[in-house]
Amino acid sequence: MDLSALNPAQREAVLHVQGPLLVLAGAGSGKTRVITHRIAHLLERGVEPGQIVALSFTNKAADEMRERIAKMVGKKRAGELVLGTFHSLGAWMMREDPKGFDVPKRFQILDQGDVYGVVRSLLREHGYHGPASKRRFDLGAIVQRISLWKNDFLSTEQVKNIISSNDYDDIASELYDSYEDRLRSLACVDFDDLVCRIASHLQEDADCQQRWRERFRYLLVDEYQDTNTAQFQMLLELLGPERNLCVVGDDDQAIYGWRGAKVANILGFDVYFRDAKVIRLEANYRSKPPITTCANALIVHNTSRHDKELVPARRGGEKVQIVVTRDGPMESSWVADKIYELVHKERIPGREIAVLYRSTRQARIVEQNLQEHGIAFRVLGGQPFYDKKEVKDATAYLKCLVMPSDEIAVRRALDTPSKGIGRKTVERLGMWAESHDKRLIDAVHHVAEIDGIGARPRHAIERFSQQIRHAQGQLHQTTAAEALRNLLVEVRLRDNVLKDTGSGEATQNRWSGVEFLLNSVDKFERRAWDKQAKPKWNEYLGNLNLKKKDEDEEPPDLVTLSTFHSAKGLEWGNVFILGVEEGTMPHKRTEAPRLSDAISGDIEEERRLLYVGITRARDRLWLTRATTRVDRGRELEVLPSRFLNELPDEDSGVIEQYDVRDQEKLTTQTMEELADAFMSQLAGSGTRP
Repeated sequence: MDLSALNPAQREAVLHVQGPLLVLAGAGSGKTRVITHRIAHLLERGVEPGQIVALSFTNKAADEMRERIAKMVGKKRAGELVLGTFHSLGAWMMREDPKGFDVPKRFQILDQGDVYGVVRSLLREHGYHGPASKRRFDLGAIVQRISLWKNDFLSTEQVKNIISSNDYDDIASELYDSYEDRLRSLACVDFDDLVCRIASHLQEDADCQQRWRERFRYLLVDEYQDTNTAQFQMLLELLGPERNLCVVGDDDQAIYGWRGAKVANILGFDVYFRDAKVIRLEANYRSKPPITTCANALIVHNTSRHDKELVPARRGGEKVQIVVTRDGPMESSWVADKIYELVHKERIPGREIAVLYRSTRQARIVEQNLQEHGIAFRVLGGQPFYDKKEVKDATAYLKCLVMPSDEIAVRRALDTPSKGIGRKTVERLGMWAESHDKRLIDAVHHVAEIDGIGARPRHAIERFSQQIRHAQGQLHQTTAAEALRNLLVEVRLRDNVLKDTGSGEATQNRWSGVEFLLNSVDKFERRAWDKQAKPKWNEYLGNLNLKKKDEDEEPPDLVTLSTFHSAKGLEWGNVFILGVEEGTMPHKRTEAPRLSDAISGDIEEERRLLYVGITRARDRLWLTRATTRVDRGRELEVLPSRFLNELPDEDSGVIEQYDVRDQEKLTTQTMEELADAFMSQLAGSGTRP
């Protein structure tokens, strides 16, 4: 394999294949090239593809990695590699060895929406939700706490001993046991279980651990700074005696502490593995020198970090501009005007422009200004495609056809569209199924035998039963996609979407997601038939919950609006960063008391967040701030961010300050002078104005 295209540090990382390795990969340092070349080098040395595990944090990143490797070693060998996310690896291991990981053979994976449904039901059962409750609780705050505790391997007893004066901590700890019991009764796991359960069972079962350690010889993790406690433990349990663990990451880009990521994992790697080789990738191939100079000057103020700096490989570049405006509307107006100038005067493609911000609320007025200019844009960080209600509803009906043992899917299909079947009726169906050791769908088909169900809901359930049986019968004559399409017409799901939207155009936009699902089902079936095999619906539907909307579906030439978190891993030629002020960047919550570690409350993480934003820019960068903001109807003065004081000063030659207020004063002064001159001219001519 030709390694001549790699720099010395990259080459060293590729060739060091035995023992623990920490690759500190600065922004824009070509880490993906290192990862793919390293895997290709292992294959060249005779390592079997199935013995190599490479993990990233998105399916999209894993797919891109596989495509690159396929170009180097061929599709067949690349296809045999174990590439994916921690969660997809956990799901695959559970399906391969359900007994070893104590899960049902046909377990289901709850997506976020289903988890919310379970928690909502438990809140109702515990008297915290419904008409009798005096307060409505934020489901996300409760789900987040349970997730954080699970990933830190805290038992329900340990959680109850945590001293807290916060209602959410108390309620989440009260529901924790019930939540785990409910997952067991539903034969389901949530996303956290896909990692936590793997780590726990490997630690507890020596035979199971040995089997998997013999299967995997080389472990490689990308974006290692984003790993949490459970993911680190999972790696340790899979790590064999050779300890061939290579982790690639950048502690300066650790920005997910709020969701449980532990920057200590990367900071302490060479402490935990005393013999670890540490290689720094510092050459930056992305940004012009003024941008890397600002990034280096900012991040050096963090004390908890590995010592390194970005060394630009490019030359030249314009100064980084700090733009000061009077208020928020002026800030967004200036940014939109500048983008218009870039697009229409400099002919820069919209896809090369991004506006980044700390909070999504900052984007609203920018969106409005861009629309007024007729500039097309996209907003990153939206709802995942498969989490959209109409797609989840259609998926529930698919599960009723091909995997009717999924109780949650049957409950959802019974409920949507509304059929007049109440919660108590569904509970009676569930009780009958449990007492007869049957599935919920069996209770649906035997509703005539169940006492206590009124005539109207009984008739609705019988009709639902007939619809499902009829569609299942079609599976023997046509494709599942076509049977599902016919079923959705029969239950009038599209009419239900129209009822929600009240608009034909809005309905079409939402229904396009269902059409995408139908096409996906059709393609999955056809791939199975091409291999002369039956479609593995358990695998398809299990992985469906792990997928996210592919951003490549977006039209290519759009200006991007994004939070810092959603922008990580992306880059643009021209970047605007909004609201570099105290209270926004860093956020005002940063120094507030923590609530059970649910908020990171970390100034250093806020600094890393701005660092990530700065290093997204290749050619030009603007940092904007206002001197006043409106808060709850009052105009308040805001201070410049402390981070601006950490950047080089104007004498450095890399920073330039531009005060829009001066331009405004100049314009006002010029207008006044013109008016005075005009009035003088009129007075001299004896003409009355």
